[in-house]
Amino acid sequence: MKKTAWVAGASGLIGGHLMTLLSQHPDYDKVIAFVRKPVDSPWSKHPKVEQWRVNYDDLKTEQTTDKVDELYCALGSTTRKTPDKEAYYQIDVNYPLKFASLGQLHGAQYFGLVSSHGAKANSKVSFYLKMKGELEQSLEKLGYSDLTIARPSLLKGNRQEYRVVEKMSESLLSLMPGNYKAIESLDVAAALIQSAQLQSGKASYLNSKSMQKASLAFS
Repeated sequence: MKKTAWVAGASGLIGGHLMTLLSQHPDYDKVIAFVRKPVDSPWSKHPKVEQWRVNYDDLKTEQTTDKVDELYCALGSTTRKTPDKEAYYQIDVNYPLKFASLGQLHGAQYFGLVSSHGAKANSKVSFYLKMKGELEQSLEKLGYSDLTIARPSLLKGNRQEYRVVEKMSESLLSLMPGNYKAIESLDVAAALIQSAQLQSGKASYLNSKSMQKASLAFS
């Protein structure tokens, strides 16, 4: 039987690629974007796609009681958008956990998360990396049959907003070796979907080095 996937963060860089690749993939017959407001992107026109307007502070699926197979989470903010640390934590940690718990209630077996290179729950130098590490640990405790955590370095791709510092860093990090090397956001999305097909039965981690060029399998 074909699968149903939910995507949180569909309006973002990696989330948009997840929606595109999943809707074009023959193994899926329904791809549902959790959105705060409708998104007008090319993927939104695909017949497999549905958009559900949700409130992450009171997350529920009144639209359906149908089973879901896989969840993909690319939620996240930035310090510039969310300077208040409590609100930042809510978006980057609590909302993904609510999404993951809701998926379990609907039978999901796979959860794919976009985290970050250097994520570490006990980080003393970075609030951002500490958040990501705490989220990873909490997800592991939920007990998904399959959990994949992508830890990309600097993401490359066409964002809706122009980030000067990231653009300046992109050229430098593109020359870096191993897991420090900047990576195309499309490759991260592709690697998460590929991981879902493996059904490893455990938590697995993907770094920038292992995800490079993953999108070639979809071309």
